[in-house]
Amino acid sequence: MTQKYTILFDLDGTLVDTAPDLMKAHNHIMKKYGYKTKSTEEIRNLVGKGASALIGRSLWGSAKEEFGKIEDKKVKEEMVNEFINFYGNNILNESTLINGVENFLKWCNEKKISLAVCTNKQEHLAVDLLKKIGIYKYFEYVAGSNT
Repeated sequence: MTQKYTILFDLDGTLVDTAPDLMKAHNHIMKKYGYKTKSTEEIRNLVGKGASALIGRSLWGSAKEEFGKIEDKKVKEEMVNEFINFYGNNILNESTLINGVENFLKWCNEKKISLAVCTNKQEHLAVDLLKKIGIYKYFEYVAGSNT
C-alpha cells in the first residue's frame, strides 16, 4: 500500500485575501440596516465561521446591545441572505491570491499531493471564487459550511 499525501486548506486569508470583498458586502448590509461600517483591517479580525457570525461579531463588537436589539429572527436571516447574495455577486472585485499560493499548488500537483479546501464559506461561493481566481483545477474536493 502506498501512502497518499493530502493537504487540506482553509480559503479566506490562507489561499485568497478575501477581506476587501467581504468588507464591501458587510458594509452594504450595515448601511442598509443602520449600523456602523468597518474597515478592511477590522473585517480581517471578524472573518471566520461564516456570514452570520461575521455580522454578529461586527454588531457585538461595535456595541453589545446592538445585536440584542435585533429580536426578529427574520431580520437576522434577511441580513445574512442579503450579505451572501451581495458577496456572491461581487466575489472577486478586489480579492487577490495570496503571494506564492499558485506556485505551491503547482508543486503539490507535480508531487501528486492531493489537495482540498474546507471553508466556512458556502460551497458554491467557494467553488465560484476558486474558479474565478484560477486555482480550482488544483483541488480534488471543496467543502463549505453547507456541505
